[in-house]
Amino acid sequence: MTIFQLYLLFAKIGLFTFGGGYAMIPLFQDELVVRHQFISPESFANMVALAQITPGPVGLNAATYVGYTQMGLAGAIAGTLGLMTPSLLLVTFAAAFFLYFRDSKPIQRLLSGVRPATIGLIAAAVIFFAEASVLTAPLRSLWTGSADTFAINWREGLIFLAVLFTQWKWKWNLVATLFGAGAVSFLLYLI
Repeated sequence: MTIFQLYLLFAKIGLFTFGGGYAMIPLFQDELVVRHQFISPESFANMVALAQITPGPVGLNAATYVGYTQMGLAGAIAGTLGLMTPSLLLVTFAAAFFLYFRDSKPIQRLLSGVRPATIGLIAAAVIFFAEASVLTAPLRSLWTGSADTFAINWREGLIFLAVLFTQWKWKWNLVATLFGAGAVSFLLYLI
């Protein structure tokens, strides 16, 4: 793969993603893990986790990381610029013609169709994270007859439930929650 092809790969992901970084995760997974096999599923889960805890948008951090691992500094720049280019062009176009299209029924219908698709992409990201951390096998194993390997990792499940409860009940600070979950995970793995 050339630098330009890497740029086009991330430009395609950036062009067809609505809803931000989490909506990009299924597209990243399809392109980077399944189609081009740049990284393994386990490395992909670690990459997304790393992209979440580093400053900046998840998608840009992931594009920069993958570009760097594939082609060094030039790949990091190509991945980052590729992901950013469609957004910059679309926002510039939208700002230039906002007054013309503000009340357009076709545009409103288009956006009303994009919203449920975005929710579906984010739900796919949630399933990906569940399969990579809380579950021992993919959810599809329940329907394919190989459910004997399907279970819940009790440590990760406990942390998930604790974080879900604390965020629902008290809306704790997210940074403190992440560090707390990391500390609890460390302690649980000592057991």
